[in-house]
Amino acid sequence: MRGMKRTGTRRARGGCSGLGAFLGLLLVIGAIVGWPMYLVSHGARASGVITEKLETVRIEYDQWFRSFEVVATYSIPGQPVQHRAGCDVDEKTYDSLHPGNPVVVYYFASLLQQPFLPATRLSPCSTMASISVNAASVRLVWVVISLLAILFIWRVLRIRIAAWLLLPWLCLSFAYLMLPRVEPEPQKPVSAVATVDSFRTITTIGGGANTTKSIDLSHPYQIVRLKFVPPGMDTPVIAIDKVDAGSVPNLKEGQSVNIIYDASYPRIARMQEGTRSFPGHARTTLILCGIAVAVVIGIAAVISGFFRLMRRTRMV
Repeated sequence: MRGMKRTGTRRARGGCSGLGAFLGLLLVIGAIVGWPMYLVSHGARASGVITEKLETVRIEYDQWFRSFEVVATYSIPGQPVQHRAGCDVDEKTYDSLHPGNPVVVYYFASLLQQPFLPATRLSPCSTMASISVNAASVRLVWVVISLLAILFIWRVLRIRIAAWLLLPWLCLSFAYLMLPRVEPEPQKPVSAVATVDSFRTITTIGGGANTTKSIDLSHPYQIVRLKFVPPGMDTPVIAIDKVDAGSVPNLKEGQSVNIIYDASYPRIARMQEGTRSFPGHARTTLILCGIAVAVVIGIAAVISGFFRLMRRTRMV
C-alpha cells in the first residue's frame, strides 16, 4: 500500500510540475506578446523621424537569418537631449520606410534608463519580425509536428505498429533538415553588379563547428553574401547565393560580380558565374553513410544472433 501511495504521489508531483512548466511557458509567451501592446496602449506618445535603416544577414555555419531594423530619433517634453529608438520590422515595411519619414514613438520615460524591459516602441514595429525564422526553422517545425503525430498514434491511439515508424522518421528527418539546398532562382531576372560582402566555405553536414559530430562533404560549397542597390531603392539590399566551392574563380570579399536578381523580389539573386551541383553530391554522401551504418548494424545483429545461438546450443 505504501508503495502504491508513493507511486501515486510521484505521478501527482510529475503532473503538477509538467502543468507548472506549461503555465510558465504560456506566461513567458504572453509577456513577450503582451508587453509591446501594453506599451502602445499606455505609454506616452512622441513624434519621431526615421534616421537609419539596417538590413542584417547573420550566417551561422550553414544557416542564415535575415533581419530588418529601423532607427528613429525623438524628443521628450522637458528634456533637451534627443533620444533614439529602434525596432525590427518586416521586409515590406522596411522597404517602404526612408530616412526622414515620420513615425510615432511610444515610451515609458521612467523605464528609459533600465536595460531589462523595452521602454520604447515605434509605430511600424512588429513582434513577429523580432523572431529569427528562416526556411530551416520552418522545416524543423514540420519535423516536430510529424514526430508528435507518430507519438499520438502510438501512445494515445495505442496503435503499437506506429512505433516502427520512428526509425524511418529519424533517417528522413535528418536528411530533410541537414541536406544543403540551393537558393531560389529569380523568376523575373534582371542583370546587375553586386559586391561580395562576405563568404563562407561549408565542408561538412550536420555538425557545424563541431567536426566530431559531422559528415565530411565530398563536394564543399560556399555561402556568398551579396550587396547591391536595385533601382528605386535608397539603401543596399543583401542577397544570399550558394555555389560549388571554387566554381567562382578568385572569389574574395569586396569583389564585384555580375548577378541576376528577381525584379519583384530583389533579395532573390544569383551570381552569373558558378555551378550548383553540391546538393546532389551531399545526397550521395548521406546515402552512402546510411548504407554503411545499416551494414554495421546488420553485421552486429548477425554476430549477436550467432552468439545467442551458440549459448542455446551449449545449454542443450
